[in-house]
Amino acid sequence: MPWLLRMTLVVASLMLPAILYLSFRYYATFKSHLQKWLVSILLLTFYAYPLCALIDFYSTGSIDLLDYPQPLAYWFWFGLIFVFQLATWVIVTDLIKLVATYFYGDKNVISRWYPHLIAVLFTTIFLFTAATTYLHTTQVQAQHHTISIENLSKSLQGFKIVHITDIQGDEYTGSDEIRNYIKHVNKQSPDLIIFTGDLISYGTDFIDMSAQELGKAKSKYGTIAVVGDHDYWAGLDNIEPALNNQNIPLLQDENHTIQINSTSNITITGVTEVYSKQADPTVVDSLTKSTGNSALKIFASHQVNDQLISKAQQQNYHLMLSGHTHGGQIHVPFMSMNFSASQQETQYVQGLYWENSLPINVNNGLGFTLAPIRYEAPPNISVITLQKKED
Repeated sequence: MPWLLRMTLVVASLMLPAILYLSFRYYATFKSHLQKWLVSILLLTFYAYPLCALIDFYSTGSIDLLDYPQPLAYWFWFGLIFVFQLATWVIVTDLIKLVATYFYGDKNVISRWYPHLIAVLFTTIFLFTAATTYLHTTQVQAQHHTISIENLSKSLQGFKIVHITDIQGDEYTGSDEIRNYIKHVNKQSPDLIIFTGDLISYGTDFIDMSAQELGKAKSKYGTIAVVGDHDYWAGLDNIEPALNNQNIPLLQDENHTIQINSTSNITITGVTEVYSKQADPTVVDSLTKSTGNSALKIFASHQVNDQLISKAQQQNYHLMLSGHTHGGQIHVPFMSMNFSASQQETQYVQGLYWENSLPINVNNGLGFTLAPIRYEAPPNISVITLQKKED
């Protein structure tokens, strides 16, 4: 069974308790048979995507979910967020009803108003979730950070780095979406752009398009890239030439030095840390030790882990950049808690973290993995401005 279908079925199974609970509550509450069936059928339509895929797979023996109508996929993943959001509020409402019934004498009043309340909840949460999902999927945000560095040279005062990642060109993230993303980068007038991997989602069809759009990013000292998981799977012999054609060097366990003036330079250490190729500790040790007296040292890798953080700290790196997580992409809300797949893999999910004196920035990127939507993890660019740390 293909990985994409298998993971979709896992998500569908996780949704099932919430859908059954909501179907039961609404069916038991509404008096009108039309209302009962409308809500139940609507909730069950969220399963159209995995159900069609499962039937297709077992009847034909093969399947490509990316060939399915996009609205079908959007509806399923929207349903994941909506049913858990709604289930939370229906449970809270049920608890309030239970308490009110105990303390308030007239149960008929409560019973009369309860169906109206959960009908309002259904409509309100549906509209809120739809609007939020749309905004968090389509609206690129600029996240600004100012980092203070001891003994920062005068030539690097106010130096602006734009960190981007995970463009992941595919059927859902085409040239228009990537072009819009890069426009947000260019609006910042960066001095340097660092891209921490995943140019495409799969295969080779979207490599040239994605590289050409990334090549439109403009900065004083150009764009530097490192290897992402999907780049590695697509073949670096396909990815590297496409980036080189756009004058974007792809660092593969190597250092890249940018000379700012006669006394200041920047060293970017680009390490390949992906599922299929973990960084060699000996190589990382050699790279980090050979950065010399660089005025600014930046460690860039697609994924981040404790070993890489430790090496960067030992050699006094000023900044660490990574991507991979998509910011969690979908944070499923339930009972005031948010759950995302990325949280099960790493504690570094989105934003700026500090490990002692080392700032670690994890960018949300633009594209998608598995689901074609985002929730509580909008696409963003990280704008990092350097300043001298005052005594």
